[in-house]
Amino acid sequence: MKTDILVESWKNFIKEQDEVDPITLPMRREPERFSVGLVPMSAKPFHKGHMFLIQAASEKCDRVIVYVSISDRSRKGEITIHGEDMQLIWQSIITKHLPKNVKCVYGGSPVGKVYEFLGNISEQGTSGGETYAIYTGQDDAKRYQDKYWSNIKDQVWVKEFLRGNDSPNISGTLMRSYLSNASQDKFLFLDGLPDIPDSDKEEIFNILFRRLN
Repeated sequence: MKTDILVESWKNFIKEQDEVDPITLPMRREPERFSVGLVPMSAKPFHKGHMFLIQAASEKCDRVIVYVSISDRSRKGEITIHGEDMQLIWQSIITKHLPKNVKCVYGGSPVGKVYEFLGNISEQGTSGGETYAIYTGQDDAKRYQDKYWSNIKDQVWVKEFLRGNDSPNISGTLMRSYLSNASQDKFLFLDGLPDIPDSDKEEIFNILFRRLN
């Protein structure tokens, strides 16, 4: 008899639990706009996918910092893209076409610069309620770990984009391949550049291609 009562009580408890709405863990609400957008990139060479990230950040952030690598990119089996050439291209061409709320910072590791920026704010506790967003490709998103800016982790978002789906289907590997075979693929290289005047596209091509002759 006692056993029957216990079983019936357990059945009633299970039924009550089934009827209760499941617990919903609180989710972080993403702000409509961020205070600062951080866009790290090697960009050797710069192409329309990079411009997409910068423009996406510009539209959603009050101000944007683009961290640009100016070291040489040299890999076996590929042409070398020289950092000084890319810095010239950035400063004389690309910056003319960037949104007005974008600032470029040259040199060092772009990913390291993001860690340095957010880490300093986290250590100093001077965020003032600002929000931050890191704009990056999906493949690189895992490189950003909030344990290094733990004091402000609830104010930082990683905005990742999938190439060919969210962003233009172009890569640095393709662009370097087009450049190395420019006698046949020059048009493909130019087409991979951002939507800027043709004269600027030609100038970018000439700066990079002169190293190959």
